[in-house]
Amino acid sequence: MKKYKTYLESIMKSISVILILLGITGCTSSATKEFLGQAAGNAANTQVGYNKQQCFTVKSQCVQGHYETWQTSDGVEGCSCKKL
Repeated sequence: MKKYKTYLESIMKSISVILILLGITGCTSSATKEFLGQAAGNAANTQVGYNKQQCFTVKSQCVQGHYETWQTSDGVEGCSCKKL
């Protein structure tokens, strides 16, 4: 019975952490989102930019890669270069 209680407490803590992270993610600033986007891009061997100046740099450095542009949910220009 004690193991079961410990197991339930562990699950409840995990659920609480997940809910807190989801709440924070919904309220993160654009700087935090850019930082996370850059980190994900680096992990995927992709260069990412989040404004006209950054996208100009990304595009000019994207010699042997696949360049894309998009608009973020808050209307900011975004771009990426997936290195081949």
